[in-house]
Amino acid sequence: MNASLPVKRPRLLARLTLALLAGLVAGVQAQPTDEQSEVRIVPIAATLRHEHYTPMVDVSGSTLKGVMAEPGGDPNRESDDQHLYVILPPEVEIEGKQLCLTLSSRDGQYNGQLEVPLDGATGLSSPRTDYIQIRADFTSRQPDYYHEYERIPAPYRLAALAELKADCAPATRREAVLVVGWQPSPGDALPPQRLSILVNANRLETLLAVWVKGETAERELGIPCIPLDVSPRIAYDTVCELDPGRLEAQVGTLLLEQDHDPVIIRQRGGNVAGTLALELRL
Repeated sequence: MNASLPVKRPRLLARLTLALLAGLVAGVQAQPTDEQSEVRIVPIAATLRHEHYTPMVDVSGSTLKGVMAEPGGDPNRESDDQHLYVILPPEVEIEGKQLCLTLSSRDGQYNGQLEVPLDGATGLSSPRTDYIQIRADFTSRQPDYYHEYERIPAPYRLAALAELKADCAPATRREAVLVVGWQPSPGDALPPQRLSILVNANRLETLLAVWVKGETAERELGIPCIPLDVSPRIAYDTVCELDPGRLEAQVGTLLLEQDHDPVIIRQRGGNVAGTLALELRL
């Protein structure tokens, strides 16, 4: 899917039936499994490229702030040592890639950038046939933020974004977005069945456009995103909730390929104000 969308497309996406939208939000609950399979966790020391914590808030920034598993857990408030768990699908190629992690607090006061080397890491050799969770370990240089973490009202206090890139320079194009959390996901929850996509929408109406494959054809759906009803909301103000399991039960299989990447669409008065392709891999 191209990142540039025609003006008429959001209007078409907005014409979803109320029944469909209610189903995507309420849905049928996934049935628990009797057995839980174990998933291999590979710990790798992350390099802390940048970390900043200050009351002087920068309200500008990128649109995409986080793609996180739900429930995603919370950072460690007891010590300076932190651990992020990144879900690596078996078909995602990592040779010659870096895992680039960006942390953003909702109030805009804290942000961090980490780099995780993947080449030569023990346990990541190809071919891979199962899911792996990469545990990115780092020691914060801004422990005051983590000690004060709970003072920010829930939910979505701290967003994490995991990107695969050739290098972690800001100008380098990302090749994939992986799902991340502050706690490991059990094996029976992979691929992740509930995601929160955290967006800096600048208070604009926002849709998440996704492709699904039904019994007879592929089609595109627009899932309305939800403004966060909590303050402060400086770095991001909107959450797009994606539940692949409910989509499959009610509409069709979620497609995540280069020609079917989800797109974040921001609208102003029914017209497109901005779009962003999301190279999500589950």
